[in-house]
Amino acid sequence: MQIILGCAIGGIVGFLLALPAIVSESMRRVKNLPLLIDVKEIFGKKLTHEELFAVSLLLHLILSTLMGGIYTLFAPRSLLIFSLFAWVAIGALIFPALHLGFFGRHEGPHVWFELLVLQLLTAFGLWIGFSYYQPFFFG
Repeated sequence: MQIILGCAIGGIVGFLLALPAIVSESMRRVKNLPLLIDVKEIFGKKLTHEELFAVSLLLHLILSTLMGGIYTLFAPRSLLIFSLFAWVAIGALIFPALHLGFFGRHEGPHVWFELLVLQLLTAFGLWIGFSYYQPFFFG
């Protein structure tokens, strides 16, 4: 049950962190999406601007939901350690599996730093979300 709660809170945090990108996309004011990893190419296919937004948002929401579920296992420990673990897991395992390169190097030179900042913000959001809901297993 706690993993489902963690996934739900992770999805909410991911959506809240994606709001600047959603607003920017609706206004068509920026080229790079704020707080989202811009996935320009996936499995060898170049993406159009609309596809880029949809795939980037979907990837962001899936990863934040998974982070929320995994957060329930590591919550009593340090947020920094959890963020670094998530950063390494996503950058070294998930991104290469999606052909985005090791730590997203195929998508740009600074994706590793964007990913680190995003993981820190997501972990902080999860901490706030779990503090607000006060689940019994964190008592």
